[in-house]
Amino acid sequence: MNFRTVKTIFKKEMLDTVRDKRTLVMMIGVPVLLYPMLLIVGLQGALVQHATLEETVSRVALDTEEPELVETWLEDVEMVELVDTDTPAADLDAGNLDAIVQIDGPVAAPLAAGQSVTVEVLFDSTEFTSMDAAGRVRSGLEKDGEALLDTRLADQNLDRAFITPLEIAREDVAPPAKTTGNALGTILPVIMVVMLALGAFYPAVDVTAGEKERGTFETLLSTPTTKLEIVTGKFVTVFLLAMMTGLLNLGSMAATFVFMANQLKPILGDAVQFEIQFPPTAIITFFLILIPLAFFISAIMMAIAVFARSFKEAQNYVTPFFVVITMPALFASLPGVKLSAGTQFIPIANVILLFRDMMTGKASYEATFAVFLSTAAFAVLALQFAAWLFQREEVVLSEEKGFPLTWRRSEFRPRPTITASMSLGLFTIMLIMLFYVGSTVQAWKLLPGLLITEWLMLLAPILLLLWYAKVDFKTALNLRPLSFQGALGSIVLGFFSILLVIQMGFWFNQVLPVPAEFEEEMAKLFSSDGSLLQLLFLLFVAAVSPAICEEVMFRGVILSGMRSRMGIWPCVILVGLLFGIFHISIFRIPPIAIFGMVLTYLTLRTGSIYAAMLVHLMNNSFAILLTTERMPAFVGTLLELETFEEKGMPKPVLAVAIVGFVLGIVLVEWSGRKSNRAPAPD
Repeated sequence: MNFRTVKTIFKKEMLDTVRDKRTLVMMIGVPVLLYPMLLIVGLQGALVQHATLEETVSRVALDTEEPELVETWLEDVEMVELVDTDTPAADLDAGNLDAIVQIDGPVAAPLAAGQSVTVEVLFDSTEFTSMDAAGRVRSGLEKDGEALLDTRLADQNLDRAFITPLEIAREDVAPPAKTTGNALGTILPVIMVVMLALGAFYPAVDVTAGEKERGTFETLLSTPTTKLEIVTGKFVTVFLLAMMTGLLNLGSMAATFVFMANQLKPILGDAVQFEIQFPPTAIITFFLILIPLAFFISAIMMAIAVFARSFKEAQNYVTPFFVVITMPALFASLPGVKLSAGTQFIPIANVILLFRDMMTGKASYEATFAVFLSTAAFAVLALQFAAWLFQREEVVLSEEKGFPLTWRRSEFRPRPTITASMSLGLFTIMLIMLFYVGSTVQAWKLLPGLLITEWLMLLAPILLLLWYAKVDFKTALNLRPLSFQGALGSIVLGFFSILLVIQMGFWFNQVLPVPAEFEEEMAKLFSSDGSLLQLLFLLFVAAVSPAICEEVMFRGVILSGMRSRMGIWPCVILVGLLFGIFHISIFRIPPIAIFGMVLTYLTLRTGSIYAAMLVHLMNNSFAILLTTERMPAFVGTLLELETFEEKGMPKPVLAVAIVGFVLGIVLVEWSGRKSNRAPAPD
């Protein structure tokens, strides 16, 4: 791909966008001018109306047999005027009264006898003046009721504490900054998600359906540019405009809310406390998460709009998308919905919940990483889908309505491996399935859930994909025999790399300690009742199954796909990182990613996936035997496991592990010279 060509297409699309008044209005006019103006004008109107209501005298009628007594209760209530009328109910309904104080039966006699009298305050809840009047009357009557109670207690020589054995006090311990942050954390991201979509709406429609309608898409395709360069230039334009709109809205809304809070402080006083704080770490983190979110929204909009033949038709296609993205946003705004292991993988809703937690200081590193990872996964999948659509002429140049797509197997040509793009798409799909399917079945029953995840969710779909796409199994999965020298080098390198990875896990734990809940979950995974049968089952589930299924995915199809476009060391790093990311938890990713790089290196140097399977099996079996205390006692003594959490691995053992690791590399390199190397990238 020629990035100079992409840059030229990007400049062309940006120039067209700047000339389009509709896009400029949505990008700049709404967030910078219209939106703050509407909020501020609305606030000023509300304040004026509030002041008007405060100065309005409430008209109240009495409906009782002893109005003179009741009048004495209300005569000191401010802004209340008693009105005489023969038809109080009709006058209240007509708006000539604001409230009615109604008492059935006598008043003075029951009170003198120490009894209670029921007082009803009738008002119209659809009228603010009526609701205000009811509040004033209620406050006045409660004050007189308290006075009557004090008189009765004094007559009986009783203290008020006699009738109130429990004093119930409620105190909100949340500081004003947290309370305000909770409110802003719910409102701001919802509006910003919608504004992100609005910012991407017109550019996405214009660079696709608008291009078709103007008849310039064919001209662009006839130039010496590839379709991938065209879609990249167009997508970068839509993405940047969406990000610009989102950031402008975020800044504009933040400034508007600060202004509104300053306006309300002198009016509301201590009744409502505002303290708006935007923690720098929260802003930076949220900005980073906005990037994949904008990728996701922009790619989806372009993928939808490319099916349309005209600008108007594209608007009809894309508009329902706004309804779709508001559903998770509204879900995240419901009371009681929190960022949890389940909600942190729901697109859009997870971003809103995370922002609210960041504004209240409750966001954890693991939750932040999970939200970023899941959002990035959806973004990559959406981007790949959009790129795939743009490379199909029957979609881009279609003059017929509908979706002219086909998935017929007969259209696939036999190939040795899948492409790098397909590898990345496969990883993204599997990661999303792990979020939803894998986590669900494992929460149901851990060990059976792991079996379902490994064999039915990972291995089966991969093999089905290879068959359907007519990919050669042997080449795509690196199913070459493992030589004796390769096996020996793999065992040596694998054993000592396991020790080094354990030590690296210790170092990383010093920087980002593993929560106790996570350690309990891992202990639960490796728990055993002590029987040999249970141990064998545990080894099959947590050692044999991952060694086969995960290696088929990472050191098989993903590695062979990436190898078609990349050199050895970029492949080692990238596939290792993807392997670490696939384990989701931020506390496990660094050591697992490093271990994944070792497995990738072994596969590339030996030319066989069996080397990675063997070392993967060794690593997981070592962890299981160590956790279930089935490892020989001298191993625990040698590694000083009792003090490992405080000091790490003994220095002599660490030195031996480093020497052994180097020796393993030498053996693997030696075996590599005797075997056929992996094919160089095309």
